[in-house]
Amino acid sequence: MIQVRDVYTLKFGRTDQAVSLFQRMPAVAGRTGDQAYQQHALTDISGPMYTFVSELLVPSLGQWEAGRAKVFDRPGFDEWFKEFQLIVQTGHQDFYTLEAEHPGWSRPGVVVVRECYRALKWQIRPAAGLLQRYGALLEDTGVGRRPRILTDLSGEMFNAILEIEADDLAVWEAMRQELYQRPEFQVWFAQLSSCVESGHHEFYRVEI
Repeated sequence: MIQVRDVYTLKFGRTDQAVSLFQRMPAVAGRTGDQAYQQHALTDISGPMYTFVSELLVPSLGQWEAGRAKVFDRPGFDEWFKEFQLIVQTGHQDFYTLEAEHPGWSRPGVVVVRECYRALKWQIRPAAGLLQRYGALLEDTGVGRRPRILTDLSGEMFNAILEIEADDLAVWEAMRQELYQRPEFQVWFAQLSSCVESGHHEFYRVEI
């Protein structure tokens, strides 16, 4: 599966309008072929304010491209897009490979924690494997749920990302501190340190 991630910088204070517009999107877009694709919309908790993210999971880039063309041609899309243009300053699009099947986020309101790692040159596969183990650790210890691993398909090479949901940031932080004390985490971290050079966290709230 491929994740298509559209990241928009909204005009100041326009988050609610963006969420409302994307709630209307299923009626505008209809079904994309015979496939009901998994789609979510997220808003920033950390980082630049008024960031809005649309993430779409599709079987292949070819199917995404064909489906997008059909959506653009549907009655009502032009009017929807005119409204959306009025609240957006800029944006960019990223493509990732989803390393395993994923059911999607459980419900609106949950927090998605995004741990983004830059692997050492040609160490992306070991890094992705270690992040799969980390996701299992986070889930087993109650830190988060539904982990998934993404690797870059566009942009800079050697990027591996763990995404996982939590009920709120307080639970995430408290449970993660307990995890840090566990011997299996310390072994895992030593292994990760040998194949990544940097990383950062991003926090989002699922809106749709």
